[in-house]
Amino acid sequence: MAVILISGGTGLVGKALTKRLITDGHAVRILSRNPQSSNSIQSFYWNVEKKEIDEKAFEGVEHIVHLAGSGIADKRWSEDRKRDIIDSRVNSMNLIESIVKKQKIQLKSFVGASAIGIYGMTTSEKIFSETDIGNHDFLTQSCIQWENAYQEIQTLSNKYCIIRIGVVLNSNGGALKKLLPLFKLGLGSAVGSGKQYMPWIHLDDLVSIFYEALFNENYNGIYNAVSPEETTNQSFSKQLAKNLSKPFFLPNVPAFMLKLLFGEMSNVLLKGSRVSAQKLVNSGFKFQFNHLPAALKDLNHQ
Repeated sequence: MAVILISGGTGLVGKALTKRLITDGHAVRILSRNPQSSNSIQSFYWNVEKKEIDEKAFEGVEHIVHLAGSGIADKRWSEDRKRDIIDSRVNSMNLIESIVKKQKIQLKSFVGASAIGIYGMTTSEKIFSETDIGNHDFLTQSCIQWENAYQEIQTLSNKYCIIRIGVVLNSNGGALKKLLPLFKLGLGSAVGSGKQYMPWIHLDDLVSIFYEALFNENYNGIYNAVSPEETTNQSFSKQLAKNLSKPFFLPNVPAFMLKLLFGEMSNVLLKGSRVSAQKLVNSGFKFQFNHLPAALKDLNHQ
């Protein structure tokens, strides 16, 4: 049994990972602003803005997973919101690291979340691998600062991994939850040109990637957490409508409408790069959901 501390444990990925770890007999501790422990999970207080944290959370900890951070697409990107997106990731990591140093903990593994946004808000035929960096737009810069916050933890852990997460598919959260109501009404459509790529990952596969990163000694460094199958926004939208047995006939949502509604943040929807999963494949990872139709069918039955 391992003892794992998770920041951002109450989010979509954190909850699913916690469930998997507990099922396999591990002890999970969660950092929360409103800690509520249960029979299976110990929850400890922290407040990043106030730089407050219950140091008891770290006693006996062998592994840490850092998932904390404000949602990229939850609010329009004002300058204050941009700062919060970065600070919520960087400052929370700095707080965790300070306690690991203070308590002189040598971790067995550290796994930090990042995003494929590091490749930038652009649509091109280039296939981005883990050694690439995108244009100097907001997503690229925020992800660079996010990943830079992990540099010092490398010396405090026997191994470390950074997981660059794609579009997470789950019917109970993330992008799919926002799309499903419209598509179930037969009102779904692609956005913008529809040619932008949507590097996706089924939540179950993402949890398995984090699991391997924690415990598999062969995993080290940066990994793109995306399915090997490429899809565009147009093909994704068409497949989602087909999966729900709904019509798909409406014209694409015009780019200018999204720009009026969301400003700069609209580029998250209107742009999308090709991202390689080859490093994961080469590491021996076995995707449960390689193909979009199977992934959507599974989620439709949840």
